[in-house]
Amino acid sequence: MKVQQILGGFSNPPLELIAETLHQEVAPLRLEMVNWDEFPYHPEVSVQIAYNDEELFLQYQVNEQSVKAEIAESNGRVWTDSCVEFFLSPEGNDEYYNLEINCIGTILLGFRKKGDPAVHASEEQIASIRRTSSLGDSPFPERKEATSWQITVAIPWGTFFKHDLKSVPEKKFRGNFYKCGDELSVPHFVSWTKIKTPQPSFHNPEFFGGLEFE
Repeated sequence: MKVQQILGGFSNPPLELIAETLHQEVAPLRLEMVNWDEFPYHPEVSVQIAYNDEELFLQYQVNEQSVKAEIAESNGRVWTDSCVEFFLSPEGNDEYYNLEINCIGTILLGFRKKGDPAVHASEEQIASIRRTSSLGDSPFPERKEATSWQITVAIPWGTFFKHDLKSVPEKKFRGNFYKCGDELSVPHFVSWTKIKTPQPSFHNPEFFGGLEFE
């Protein structure tokens, strides 16, 4: 898929402006793949992605039957909450970043080669990632009621700490987008591209899709 540039010339544009620009200029990408029969629940999820010279922008829209946000520490087990994720392989190989964000903006960011332990971003690096969620930033236990929420994220290119990604136009990366909730009352695992593994696992760069930065 093609990733377009927005807000050229802006330095640290307000998150409200990023959200508005994404809504106006970037078509949402729906996450349609339910990969494992034993986990059939499919929340409604879409993502918008764009960038400028300083940051990568992501915006997820989610409508799900229950929502949970118990994890508040950086690099914690955010995948057990209502969580959206973006995995990126700048070189299109088996090394990739996994950015995982629960519905109140708690972030896990790691870099790894498939099968190896992750190297996690520092607290300072994670703090540089700007984000705002329609559900606020305070933890809460599972709410078993239909909930719609949105999270907008601005990721400085320097946060991808094993690469120099300051000049990305015309570059081709690989990646995938996900929605999960491993410890919700109804666990689920949804992705952009099809994942062909026996058990739920998002850490499979061989199934990433193409991302072409315009």
